[in-house]
Amino acid sequence: MDEQQMLTQAYQSNRLSHAYLFEGDDAESMKQVAMAFSTMILCDDAEQCRSKVEHHNHPDFLYVSTDENTIKKEQIERLVRHMNQLPIESTHKVYIIESFEKLSVQGENSILKFLEEPPENTIAILLTTKPEQILDTIHSRCQHIHFKPIDKQRFIQRLEDRDVPRAAAEMLSTYTTQIETALALHEETDLLALRKIILKWCQQLMTQYSMALIGIVDLLKHAKNRRLQLLTLAAINGFFEDMMHVKVGLDQQLIYSDLGEQFEHWAQKLDYTQIVLMYDRITEAHKKLNQNVNPTLVFEQIVINGVK
Repeated sequence: MDEQQMLTQAYQSNRLSHAYLFEGDDAESMKQVAMAFSTMILCDDAEQCRSKVEHHNHPDFLYVSTDENTIKKEQIERLVRHMNQLPIESTHKVYIIESFEKLSVQGENSILKFLEEPPENTIAILLTTKPEQILDTIHSRCQHIHFKPIDKQRFIQRLEDRDVPRAAAEMLSTYTTQIETALALHEETDLLALRKIILKWCQQLMTQYSMALIGIVDLLKHAKNRRLQLLTLAAINGFFEDMMHVKVGLDQQLIYSDLGEQFEHWAQKLDYTQIVLMYDRITEAHKKLNQNVNPTLVFEQIVINGVK
């Protein structure tokens, strides 16, 4: 049973949860299913109602998203005020929060309180491609809907078809599965130069801690804004994912496909515990960067608390 069928069955059997957390790396599919589910709850088959939801102007529906790095507390406060009102045209109220991991700490805590005591017939649909960056207490209050992994090779091929070099496309696949976001990053900076700096820094991180600290200056010179810094963290995480894949014999799944032999050499420098520790450090770094902690401090903490 796919995600849409599961949600349709819940609706038809009148077993709706008050909160759903959609998880996966296919952000577009999650958005499409979330919109279809919202329309089903609010409209059934009423065409005019469906059009209102589609255009985000239904009085009982609210869609929260941002092109910035953080969903502001003010957006969440507006949502809570709106959702605390009684339904106007439907039997339910529904809200969607896209890229839920972008919430500020204050915003996440506000939503947590709202999920703990939701108004009657109010349904939350939270979308995330980075569930590990969300509070455990949020996870525990939601019904989880897991989406099938996106075919990354097809995503990479689509970027290559838009004249993005394969090495850059592979690195972008660690950060996003949305074509337009990836193309915007490709136009914004020299991704191949950034990739070279990232790979050099990852190697320093394994063996030359003092050089890795010094190398942060060069790293942030290329990753000069928050979005590029988040891409950098995702690419670093991809480096250690490749390391793990080599150690367990899954060489055919490498993100950095041109570096297979080098990864066999690098993988000998770290044991499994050290690689898992690095995953934890990078996840923590993501959280801090989204909380507007100074990026130099964020990357310094990776080095100081990283593999030893």
